[in-house]
Amino acid sequence: MSKRIEWIDCWKGLAIITVVVGHIVDPVSKYIFWFHMPLFFFISGYLYSKKTDYSAFFKKKFFHLIVPYFSFLFLFTLVQYLPLIIDSWQQKKFLPIDKIIIFTFPIIWKQLYGGANLVLWFGVFWFVTCLFFTQQLYNLIYIKFGSNNWLMIRIMLCSYCLAMINYYLIKNVFPWNINVVAMALPFYWLGHMAAKSLLINSKLIILGIIIFVAAILIDAGTLLHFTFNMKGTSYGVFIFDFIIALSGIIVTQQLAVLLHNKPYIGNALRELGNASMLIMYLHQPIQITIKKYPIFAVQGIRVIGALIISYIIYKIIINYSIMRQLFLGDFSNYEVGEILDNSKV
Repeated sequence: MSKRIEWIDCWKGLAIITVVVGHIVDPVSKYIFWFHMPLFFFISGYLYSKKTDYSAFFKKKFFHLIVPYFSFLFLFTLVQYLPLIIDSWQQKKFLPIDKIIIFTFPIIWKQLYGGANLVLWFGVFWFVTCLFFTQQLYNLIYIKFGSNNWLMIRIMLCSYCLAMINYYLIKNVFPWNINVVAMALPFYWLGHMAAKSLLINSKLIILGIIIFVAAILIDAGTLLHFTFNMKGTSYGVFIFDFIIALSGIIVTQQLAVLLHNKPYIGNALRELGNASMLIMYLHQPIQITIKKYPIFAVQGIRVIGALIISYIIYKIIINYSIMRQLFLGDFSNYEVGEILDNSKV
């Protein structure tokens, strides 16, 4: 495996750690939210390569992203309602079909509608569908207009402005958070542009840290309040929050470059990076479940527990082809994708 591949795996490892920490550690979650989901879109764009066969690209990404999406959606729903089903079975109190339909239809509709409607165990599902549509739209735009850099810049500026209009004027919840694609596209594009320039400069981490620390101080001083919650289409102060998100992305990228060849830290981050999508799905159900036990009341321990348990499950799943297909989207034997690699964020 090349050094570039290794440090990108470390980058994905750092990214998934920020997601888990952001959902568990209250004192720093606000600041992590400034950049952690833009980071995933940026990395995905960094790994993008033009695909002129639209059908093959759609099929590949559908199997890799949407099949696990529905697999986990079904699994988590079943687990949450299994006690109710078992209790009804044991007491032999079965509801009539019409009442079952009335009871379950709103739940099923909410689950299928997805996006910001989904919380707790399902809280990260919006990202998967948003990423899928972002990849498809960007590939289409890049094939049509990618040779014209100035036109691409204008398209991405328009996309950003549409996202800000959505933030300020439209408060509806869109299915699968498809509206967030407007904000995801500029980050995806910038990631792709960064990959083409292969910009790796240790001095960038200083610039990123300065911008990010300055943002924290300004926010703490109540001069401006920054926020960046892509799921909730809350994009904060025009332009400023976008720049802050980029500063966080730069810092994590440079950290990944610095840490990837460290014997223990680098290996650990690479392993987490390979398991990043599974950790994305599992960390919330795990941390919510273990939170009730005293040992996991400490936020830091719960972060470690969520990461380790998710990783162990990942190592089990990769040993069984049917589980890899359902939960990792690995259909490598069926010509619709490959096993998890650096092109799968």
